[in-house]
Amino acid sequence: MRIITAKEELTGLQNSTLGMRKQKKISIKNVSEISEDVNENMQLLEDCRMYWESLRNFRDRRLRNRKFYRGDQWSDIIEDPDNPGEYITEDQYLRNQGKVPLKQNLIGKNVRNLVGQYLSNPAKAMVLSRVRENAEATEMLTNALHSALQVNNNKLLDMAAFRESTLSGAPFQKIGYEYFKERNLEDVLIENKNPVRMFFNTDVEDVRLTDLRLIGEVIDTTVEKIISVFARTRADEEKIREIYAGLVNRAYLSDHGLDATVIDSLDFFNPREPSKARLFEVWQIKHEWRVYAHDPADGSYNIVPYTLKEIGIQNQERIRLGTEQGIPEEEIPLIEAEEKYEEYWYVKYLTPFGHCLKECETPYKHESHPYVGVLQPLVDGEVWGMIEDMIDQQKYINRLVIMMDFIVSASAKGVLLVPEDVIPDNMTPKDFAKEWVRFNGVIAYKPNPQHQQIPQQISANSTNIGLQEMFAMQMSLFQDTSGIYGAIQGKEAASGTPASLYAQQAQNASINTMEQMAYFENFIQARNFKVLKVLTQYYKDKRYLAVSGRTISESSKLYDPDLVRNLDCDVVVTQGTDTPVYRQLIDNTLIELLKGNMIDLKMYLEHTSMPFADKLLASIKQREELMAQGGIPGPLPEDLVSEVNSGANPQAMAMLNNAFGRNQTK
Repeated sequence: MRIITAKEELTGLQNSTLGMRKQKKISIKNVSEISEDVNENMQLLEDCRMYWESLRNFRDRRLRNRKFYRGDQWSDIIEDPDNPGEYITEDQYLRNQGKVPLKQNLIGKNVRNLVGQYLSNPAKAMVLSRVRENAEATEMLTNALHSALQVNNNKLLDMAAFRESTLSGAPFQKIGYEYFKERNLEDVLIENKNPVRMFFNTDVEDVRLTDLRLIGEVIDTTVEKIISVFARTRADEEKIREIYAGLVNRAYLSDHGLDATVIDSLDFFNPREPSKARLFEVWQIKHEWRVYAHDPADGSYNIVPYTLKEIGIQNQERIRLGTEQGIPEEEIPLIEAEEKYEEYWYVKYLTPFGHCLKECETPYKHESHPYVGVLQPLVDGEVWGMIEDMIDQQKYINRLVIMMDFIVSASAKGVLLVPEDVIPDNMTPKDFAKEWVRFNGVIAYKPNPQHQQIPQQISANSTNIGLQEMFAMQMSLFQDTSGIYGAIQGKEAASGTPASLYAQQAQNASINTMEQMAYFENFIQARNFKVLKVLTQYYKDKRYLAVSGRTISESSKLYDPDLVRNLDCDVVVTQGTDTPVYRQLIDNTLIELLKGNMIDLKMYLEHTSMPFADKLLASIKQREELMAQGGIPGPLPEDLVSEVNSGANPQAMAMLNNAFGRNQTK
């Protein structure tokens, strides 16, 4: 806060900011500026380790869920009945009993069905304003949000995050701002984070995660990557290499490629891979007394590095300067200040040895950490994925399959009974059996008059003890447990089932998965809002938004930071429907508006989702330009007409032809 020294400075400034925002100066400490005192950092890492260790049960249950999802469904540990006190897997126990550990992976099928349901009901994020005058700016922000999501291939990220929500109930993403080498631009960066590497204060109770006090992640990366991010000078590089001097300079070949061994055996301080460097990103809430000052002279509202007493001295100086220059005391703009005990997010990037590579207050305008996550269902602090509900039924179905296989294999099938005196002298029992099964085989023998027995083959049916009925019952219970029924899986309906009834059954079945979808929708909503806040902060210059779509105006394709400078408090993020049914509804509405002459043909083509709309609209504009130059428009190109007629709605095509004056009567 500066001291006014002239009358022009005192009276010439206007309050230029409406809806003022708190401004703060971010102080960043880099490698060369940080003290070697590591005691405080090691204590912070110990707190993080305790939080991470307290999540061991969560990680173990997630590991079990992942194994069942993949098909490794006999890996549970049990006590060996033959060797009390020793423990083996269920897989080994079955093999010791002479059984093959068969499984029918119904969990994987149900998870794929859930992911398919999510992908078949896409939704587009929309930025809405409570003020109609901001419609153009909000459309521009919507396009900017879509552009940032497309740059990150959010469809693939969200699909993986949704699968994680079924596995563990705890998907996490991180939102930052980085340089994309492939695109030669800086943009918002979205990353999926493995919950196994995450740690946070585990006494959270709010499902919105508003009671987080600490959150971070365990990072394994190369020393070169750490140097490229944190080193500002060659001295910084030497210091970082000295810290990680114990690492090997190349990656050794491992027997565990493309598997989960590294994740499953993760240790907090020591990376499993000898070529990787361990790094911790820790965000925590800190508290301190801060002075907020509003200066009417320039309309600023800042956190200032002065005490209330020092600001009072500045006000006295303003009064003195103002009275000396003839300004009435009541007209002199004085600084209004108050002191608050405020909490703020602070980040540290720590090595396992307590060295801090960088630390600062959160640089983001949303004044929070960069992570977005959801913990579901968070009942009494417990979190689990929906796969956990299916495991018991899955295991019992596998046991029934093994029992049926064992009974069938133990039944007599085609056993040949041959009296020894029937076997000819020139044949062994092996030769006899080989000739018996040979096509058109002939065995010549002399029957013994004392024994009238002849060779005979025995085949016995399996004993029916109700296994098939039990299997059918367990399949029904599995559907009840998962909530995913045949109609929603797309199974063929029984003969005579009306289409309306089948559609109603599918709709009713989708109700069972609405909770899962609602949790993930809230996760996506929070992610999109944080992405929006980051892009409005870091998009400093005008940029063209690479977003396709006929409904986007040309002015909204250019991002202008000046239009959204003071729009923050009036913007919310919601989800818009983008399904085939919804698009068909829009097309039908547009056709009705075109029938009633409420819109013209160009407006219809600009907003419809029909595949031929772009080419047809381009042809109309070309004809209009030709007519404006005094030319005579010709007929539409035949290739365009044939393409339109092949895939168009006949009703819509009849209206379009009438609009062009084309006669359809032959």
